[in-house]
Amino acid sequence: MTQGTTGSPPPARTASKPLKKTDLPIRVPLIHGETNASFLHRTAVANHLELPRLLKALHRGRAAALDKADVQPNLQELRLSPEALARLAALVERDEDQLRRALPGLHPEQLLKTAGPTVRITEWPDGLGTSPLKACPLCLEDDAWLVAHGHRWRPCACARRWQCGDDGGYLIDTTPLPEIGRALMEHRAFDHRIGPAGDALVADAHQVALWWWVNRQVAHETWRTREDELGFGRHRRRAAPAAVYPETLRLAAAMDEWEARRTTPDASPHEWLADVAARFETPGIVGGREGEPLWHWLDLHPALPAGAAARRTKTAERRWNQLPALHHRPDDRGPFHAKSCLRWVYGLPLTSTTEFCPYCNGRALSCRWVASPDCPERPADDQRS
Repeated sequence: MTQGTTGSPPPARTASKPLKKTDLPIRVPLIHGETNASFLHRTAVANHLELPRLLKALHRGRAAALDKADVQPNLQELRLSPEALARLAALVERDEDQLRRALPGLHPEQLLKTAGPTVRITEWPDGLGTSPLKACPLCLEDDAWLVAHGHRWRPCACARRWQCGDDGGYLIDTTPLPEIGRALMEHRAFDHRIGPAGDALVADAHQVALWWWVNRQVAHETWRTREDELGFGRHRRRAAPAAVYPETLRLAAAMDEWEARRTTPDASPHEWLADVAARFETPGIVGGREGEPLWHWLDLHPALPAGAAARRTKTAERRWNQLPALHHRPDDRGPFHAKSCLRWVYGLPLTSTTEFCPYCNGRALSCRWVASPDCPERPADDQRS
């Protein structure tokens, strides 16, 4: 971690003279996926500067919002114009392209469309998967925040923390439970073996496991024990995404087996469910309520028509193309980058529609629980997000 970015910072230097690069002798490390506000906040703290002074150095003209800006990186973002980006690059002695590669908020489409150097404080949208993720302080940096890109949580690369964006952002220390670290190793191996299709199946399995958690099914007592060991006995909902992770990988492996079975002429969903029930020692998966989320998944991953088996290969591209259309290829490789085809939302009621799609009124599988932008009845020229 960079010296000066942890603990209580020394009193910030104040001055009215223009800021120069010599006033920022400490270059904080770039973190891939970090928010602009987080990077600028870390830069100011490391160099014992008040953040408003740094922001005003990137902005032309008076801006009352910047004079005493109390920017909270978990709640707010700082948007820059192209000229403000150029000023920032000069001050921190980084190439503009280097900054753009690291910080999604500096990609060309995210810059302000204004003339001159401009900085604007904006609020992150109020929605699940929009708030930044709190970065792991062990392998990244203290007080750093990552752009969510639609993700509400993610295990850190060091396998010792889960980074979460819900409820203002928090971390789960998973070191008391080595099985969660082993699950991450399995997840990486899965992704390496079959490509992004493996990550997509893990996303599906995680959705099913969270359904089971909400309904207190399958491994309920095991998960409660893990939540206690993680220190979340009073806030179990927060710990659930990490607590169910080991069973998620077990179920993803079973789903991968079904992906192989469903290309054969005698593929039987009932037999596969029986195998899953035996694996989890839960008979209700076959004919009880525990099987409900899996039947939804089977609706989307049905047995393939005759002749499809001959087209199946083990290449990552073929494996991805075998998935249903509701899976969308992720931009990046790695755990929890692919999204699930199961669209229920953890934290909202799972057994009823919570938002009706204006195009299909909830008839399409994509919109069974919430309205989805990939509704098949959405007009092609409708750009509503």
